[in-house]
Amino acid sequence: MANMDGWDVALLAAAAYVAVTSLVRLMIRRRDQAVGEFRRQLAKEKQLREAEQAGRKSDREQAA
Repeated sequence: MANMDGWDVALLAAAAYVAVTSLVRLMIRRRDQAVGEFRRQLAKEKQLREAEQAGRKSDREQAA
């Protein structure tokens, strides 16, 4: 690295910037996918829980 001129440093800096920017964008996209999947799972579990509670309520009403 001791014998790098200005253009070499500029190209290295540009390549590093592109690499870091691309990695950050990929990580953000993956995070958004993971959060979306987690929210879908929570919504599904909530629906199951509500259906289960509604079933229990109707069972209690029929028993009474």
